[in-house]
Amino acid sequence: MNQSNQLKLAQRGAYLSLIIYIILSIAKFFVGTIYDSAAVRADSLNNMTDIIVSIAVIVGLKISIKPADSNHPYGHLKSENIATLLVSFVIMFVGIQVVIENLPRIFIKEHPTPNIITIYVSMISGIIMFIVYYINQRLAKYTNSSSLNSAAKDNLSDALVSIGTAIGLIFTQIGMPIVDTILATILGLLIIYTGFGIFKESIFALSDGFNERELTAFKNYILEVDDVIDVQSIKGRYYGSSIFVDVTIVVESNLTLEEAHHICDAVEQHMHNKGVSSIYVHPEPASIQ
Repeated sequence: MNQSNQLKLAQRGAYLSLIIYIILSIAKFFVGTIYDSAAVRADSLNNMTDIIVSIAVIVGLKISIKPADSNHPYGHLKSENIATLLVSFVIMFVGIQVVIENLPRIFIKEHPTPNIITIYVSMISGIIMFIVYYINQRLAKYTNSSSLNSAAKDNLSDALVSIGTAIGLIFTQIGMPIVDTILATILGLLIIYTGFGIFKESIFALSDGFNERELTAFKNYILEVDDVIDVQSIKGRYYGSSIFVDVTIVVESNLTLEEAHHICDAVEQHMHNKGVSSIYVHPEPASIQ
């Protein structure tokens, strides 16, 4: 499957998340409002931020599909990272608002007891999000989409949050209604944490950061190629869901230019099979090491 088709397939996962989040956020907001649960309302806001994330992923993937042009010789693949960076600020802002709204309420004397229906809604929501996580995680691995992988992690986080909310709301039914407000505050902090995590990942990719373990693995893959004596240097960078690598390999000094070229081709093909989108290989003769 070529890169364009992979990105289109990744979009399906983003659309799935978007539809589910819209349904759940509306349902939770009305249930939380009607049955007086601050935690469920906060969870609905959490899902609303996920709607923004899903839209950003979709937009980023759509732009990423655009082919390279004279102004963007490497393509538009970093659009995913830019979109998620902008979204991270929105998520953190929403989280801060949730904390500001609910933290002072912890210290008031009276706390309403939410209806038991809020427990069922949160539990069902958690189960649905576990299913969405499973689907998107498989799609992310298949398409090698970093943004969809991040979305899948967010799906799992939302599933755990909803299940945790349901468990916490049980305590409100046994004479501890303050737990609802405490849960809402905790959810606000989790929203902030999620936004900050997305912010860090986006900055890491946009600043050409690269996972050292992954780079070491790539070096070992290159050394598997016949006639590659050593890897003198290797650099990597992320372009959205794509990986670009620059490597200098060491080969025998008595090789002809054509023979060295064939080795470079073999390295390129081997690394493409390992998931690298683009690789530049420079050969160096062993005699000048």
